[in-house]
Amino acid sequence: MRAILKRAQRAPIALCACILKRAQRAPIALCACILKRAQRAPIALCACIPILLFGLSSFAAAQEITTLTGQPTIRVHGEATVSAEPDQAQFDIGVETQAATAKEATDKNTAQTNALVQELKTIVPAGDIKTVNFSVNPNYVYPPAGGPAKITGYTATNTVRLQLSDIAMLQKVIDVAMRSGANSINRLTFSLKNEEAVRDQALGQAADQARSGAIALTAALKMKLGRLLRVEEGQPVIVSPARQISFGRATSTEVTPISPGRIDVHADVNLTYEIISQ
Repeated sequence: MRAILKRAQRAPIALCACILKRAQRAPIALCACILKRAQRAPIALCACIPILLFGLSSFAAAQEITTLTGQPTIRVHGEATVSAEPDQAQFDIGVETQAATAKEATDKNTAQTNALVQELKTIVPAGDIKTVNFSVNPNYVYPPAGGPAKITGYTATNTVRLQLSDIAMLQKVIDVAMRSGANSINRLTFSLKNEEAVRDQALGQAADQARSGAIALTAALKMKLGRLLRVEEGQPVIVSPARQISFGRATSTEVTPISPGRIDVHADVNLTYEIISQ
């Protein structure tokens, strides 16, 4: 250990380089050796630690300088937006009933909802129809002169959610729902079945734009574009939310024609290239 201390004082960087090489070849043996030495001469080992740390920091600094003085690089940015037509829709169908008692309101709502679901199953796969919410609440009337509220009846509300994979059927499905006992159409939202393909297209276009920018910059600097060193997605790919449409409490089966619009998918990338002198 005294020999290590003396060597650390004379040439700390050379000693650390030697230790690192030995650690790469036999890390377990090196650790065992250091622990064994520490048991026999802990004071000498403690005195050696600051010098070893100094040597390691100097060694790391030398490595960093080598990296910074290597081949120059250029970092370029690209972005793209791809617009696509939605090919599926989701919406909620509301059934609301009222009666003097909670049981009567519930029974009436159950019958009306079951009839609605049976009609929908004739044009939509059963797996695309599900009930997502049911509630029964009292109806209150507050006396004009004040005093406690009085219950005048009960309202039962049922929500059936529908996933429609064929947008061309949208108008027909809504018409059938309204004729079959639905009171409202809510949260009509359009989306993409294969969103990943549109994301990939947007990312590809963003990468092409970034590479074109890198080529233009290196040409202007009288240099050549080298290896691609790093690819980064500058921010998560954003799918702009499709607009939501609600019809509220519908009073007839005549529904205004619906235009689904388009969905925009945005991509943002950064590329780092090596640049070479001509």
